Amino acid sequence: MTTPPEPTGPVPGLAAAGPVADADARPGSGSVRVRPCRAADLEPLERYLPSPGRTRRHAARFDRQERGLATFLTAWSDDVPVGTAQILWQGCGAPEVRARFPDCPELNGLSIWPPELRSRGIGSALIAAAEERVRAAGHARIGLGVNDDNHRAAALYLRIGYRETDCRYVDRYAYLDDEGVRHEVADPARFLAKELPKGPDPA
Repeated sequence: MTTPPEPTGPVPGLAAAGPVADADARPGSGSVRVRPCRAADLEPLERYLPSPGRTRRHAARFDRQERGLATFLTAWSDDVPVGTAQILWQGCGAPEVRARFPDCPELNGLSIWPPELRSRGIGSALIAAAEERVRAAGHARIGLGVNDDNHRAAALYLRIGYRETDCRYVDRYAYLDDEGVRHEVADPARFLAKELPKGPDPA
């Protein structure tokens, strides 16, 4: 999923395809709202879900959204961010995947923080919001990459309708650690895809 290591801090078409209702989930006793990132969200995102090392991950994703290349989704419980994901509208960056799925937006960088909030519906809410935006943009399919050692995530994706494509690639990315040292990562991964239902025909 082309993502540097998880944060270690405290608890926590192009662009958006027209207005889409926020997704709601109910992890535990509260509810979670999912919406695209706003400029004012960057400070609380760094406070509660700090970027690993010196990556400035949230700012980079917000900049990508501002340039129309992505939609940076954020999940909130009250006023606290608890998860993020992004839709890459141009698809997966791996050439092996791009060749086979040239018009397939990618759900990328799904993250829930802190770990004790996992399995409470936050990830499902982010995925549902991403799928709805991709469907509303007129795409028939959405895809995502999952690293070979991420068995828990793979099981979730397969359970909610993603399917194996037999498309394998190496997920390559780099990040700067706290000392500014650059780390190159290459994780074996596979690409999953889900067919999206068509929306109602316009009246």
